Amino acid sequence: MNSTLHGLSIRAVSSALPDRQLTLDDFAALFGEREATRIAKSTGIGSVRIAGELSTTDLACGAARSLFDTADVDPYSIDALVLVTQTPDALMPASSAILAARLGLRRDIPAFDLNFGCSGYVYGLFQASLLVASGSCRRVLLCTSDVISKLLQPQDHHVRMVFGDGASATLVEAGPHSFSFAFSTDGNGARHLGTPLRYQAAEREPGTTSAAIGSLFMDGAQVMNFALEQVPAALHAFLHELQLPADSIPYFLLHQANAFMLHYLGRKLGIDAARIPVHVDGIGNTGPSSIPVLLSASPDAERLRQDNLVACGFGVGLSVGLAHLSLRDTLLIPPVTLTTSL
Repeated sequence: MNSTLHGLSIRAVSSALPDRQLTLDDFAALFGEREATRIAKSTGIGSVRIAGELSTTDLACGAARSLFDTADVDPYSIDALVLVTQTPDALMPASSAILAARLGLRRDIPAFDLNFGCSGYVYGLFQASLLVASGSCRRVLLCTSDVISKLLQPQDHHVRMVFGDGASATLVEAGPHSFSFAFSTDGNGARHLGTPLRYQAAEREPGTTSAAIGSLFMDGAQVMNFALEQVPAALHAFLHELQLPADSIPYFLLHQANAFMLHYLGRKLGIDAARIPVHVDGIGNTGPSSIPVLLSASPDAERLRQDNLVACGFGVGLSVGLAHLSLRDTLLIPPVTLTTSL
């Protein structure tokens, strides 16, 4: 079922990336030159960004401050904060509360986290748009940020050479546009992609507990099958319900999983490659930040400032999020680079 919300605008989109990279030479030293070259060629990712000692809120703060400065936005004018992250700074309090304080936002506003990954930007955009369309808020700051590299096993080359760290900030405010959304969420796919969290009684201190966070695991074949089966079906159904022919959409802003998957999806959808922008090399798959990082960092960013765009995030959940939106009046701000402590 589609939901259409009215009276909206995306004022600006910004991003932040750590300066540290794992390069093809680093991967070759870890996995061998032949294997590293093979994976890089198939994914289109020759290097990824690594947060090092930077935290989720460090990166989100960098993206938000860049947006405030470049778009001339007073932090005190923000009426709500939504943070999409899978790697919070702490179990409690919510990282959005920490981020709100660091950004100097008002104390009388709601701030909350959404725990979603590759579809998370669309989920967050829906939540921000709901707050504005309801009349409860005039301006909502949506941030996405993950330091997913901290959850990766160094020897797991299938994820180590694909996932990168990054953050974004998007300002959703009252305006003239209508945005439509659709979602699919199937928790039965949790076994194919995720990070376990285990609670257990502490052995040496009776009456206390501890928790252990596992490493990210991904069944690549299952996730690929999900993407190639569910994403085209969801996109076709979305466009059909909105009565929009696929050839009327100037650009499809797809989750930047890797170049191979995006090219394959384009062929399966019958969409010309020029209408599916790809910008993953030197960055990696940044999960919920991948679509806004594409908007911010792509050399073709200015060409994406159009009406009648479709964004699609897909992945952990397993989930798909779709949005029909306008970026005609949106300021797309190039990424800021944050220094990583080694």
